[in-house]
Amino acid sequence: MEKVKKGETTNIIVLDTNGFYMHGEQKMKIVDFVGDSGSGKTRTIELLIDRLTKMGKKVGTMKHIHSGSFSFDSRGKDTWKHIRAGASLVMAVTENEVITIEKASTRTVPTEELLNKFNGQDIEYLLIEGFKSRMLHLNNVKHVLCVTDVSQIFSFNEQYGNPDCIVSYVIKGINKINDVPLIQMPEEIERLAEAVL
Repeated sequence: MEKVKKGETTNIIVLDTNGFYMHGEQKMKIVDFVGDSGSGKTRTIELLIDRLTKMGKKVGTMKHIHSGSFSFDSRGKDTWKHIRAGASLVMAVTENEVITIEKASTRTVPTEELLNKFNGQDIEYLLIEGFKSRMLHLNNVKHVLCVTDVSQIFSFNEQYGNPDCIVSYVIKGINKINDVPLIQMPEEIERLAEAVL
């Protein structure tokens, strides 16, 4: 990765001291949502996207899919044929969408390279679902733990330390655990928006 001096413009995403990822003049706040399957990560991200966009913010998302065989492409379709023939990048353009399919061994792609895919998109908030092992080492990323049971909080703390906040659709009547805010969803979406702003 190329070294960048503070204040220098670059096409590489770098951290500034305020917890934003920067590329050029653009600053992008990153929030990673982690938790077990069924803990409410996707629903929380949906609610937060709705809240942030109503505030006039431009939001991007990145989702980690655990299945190694998953693909958005469909067997037999033209884009599938292009990839099968050897193309490493395919773009499908419709009236309403632009879909990019890039074949890569994502286990070897550095986290910063994945984040760089948002370069030039004017994204103010990047909401990430999953990527626990990739994102937790980044200090200036907000980490939101989604849980259905208090034991999941203690298990997470033992492995990774405290998240920035905890979200639950099930646990009610508790505002903090280990000095970490516990946000009760969906009724406290405003509190979550404030926590990530």
